[in-house]
Amino acid sequence: MKIESIEVRKSQKEALKYILGKIPLMSKVSQFNTVVTDVHLEYIEIKVLNYEIISKEKTNKMFRHEMKTNYITMLVNTYNGYSESVDSLPNTTRRYVTKSYIKKSKLGEDDIIEGVKNEILNFLDQKNNSLDKITLQNINIKEIKSIYKPYWVASFRGRSILLEA
Repeated sequence: MKIESIEVRKSQKEALKYILGKIPLMSKVSQFNTVVTDVHLEYIEIKVLNYEIISKEKTNKMFRHEMKTNYITMLVNTYNGYSESVDSLPNTTRRYVTKSYIKKSKLGEDDIIEGVKNEILNFLDQKNNSLDKITLQNINIKEIKSIYKPYWVASFRGRSILLEA
């Protein structure tokens, strides 16, 4: 499957060293040198959502209203639901990845779109309560795109450990 993914910044060796450094010493001793096994790359889908926010703003000139259009770009991790607003998209490259190395999304696309829209509305309502000059008219989704973020996955005592690549 050809995907657009964020560049891998950590090598497998660096990831393994980091994971081993995070395991407590007593755990290593009491587990009789249990080792980290099966270190491999997996990709998690990140939805890029571009929203258009249309608002009406009061101006001081004779109480006229002026229509304003703003755009906001949100990144949403489809595996855990974490979302963030960004000014620019991360650098991506196109590559071929086997479907088995792509983590299945736990959230539906419609749920993601509505959830992020509600987050934006709540944020704007909190911000607007202090201003009372802006009236929100509409929020429209303009573009939906998928990019993939690489993670190193390691198995330690039957549990999966995820680490950003």
